[in-house]
Amino acid sequence: MSEVDVAIREFLMVAFRKQTYLNILYLLFSFPLGTAYFIFLVTGLSFGFGLLLVWVGIPVILLIFLAWWEIASFERQMAIWLLGTEIPSMYSQSLYGGSILQRFIKRVKSPVTWKSLIFLLIKFPLGIFSLVLMIVLLSLTLTMLFTPVLYLLGVSEVNSVFEAFIVSLAGMFVGFVSLHVLNLLATISGSFARLMLSSSEKQL
Repeated sequence: MSEVDVAIREFLMVAFRKQTYLNILYLLFSFPLGTAYFIFLVTGLSFGFGLLLVWVGIPVILLIFLAWWEIASFERQMAIWLLGTEIPSMYSQSLYGGSILQRFIKRVKSPVTWKSLIFLLIKFPLGIFSLVLMIVLLSLTLTMLFTPVLYLLGVSEVNSVFEAFIVSLAGMFVGFVSLHVLNLLATISGSFARLMLSSSEKQL
């Protein structure tokens, strides 16, 4: 099989791979989850720091601190499940042992704690971008695919049935390209999750 045949096969097989649709599912989850994380963290931290003077803010901040670690752990696991990305543990050896207070201080000092917070906050704009991109690609693909139907209904700008079918065939190509684009975005998202939601090799 020539390199051209292999390339064509790889280009077309994207629509028949399970991983493609798991990637799309991950990207679909990004918007609602990212929105929820952003609202929870911004509201909680603002409320906590706003009440520091009356000491009520301290337990609120502690609760948010513990919550974002667990949320980040969930995000790490979801990236592993859906994207198939290998992500080392968020826990380094230095986080084990000692009293509860010592373990808490170690977690505060751990870079992955703050990297995970940045990840959760950035998840919101990334979720918006993913959703908008999917809507644009899906709309473009479907519009092109159903151009013959739109032409027969008199709502298409093409001038003939032949042109309508040519556009429809081009829509199939655009659909395959769209799946590759979404796979690329999912790959980038997985790499970002691996970078932000794992301890460094030095720590491990």
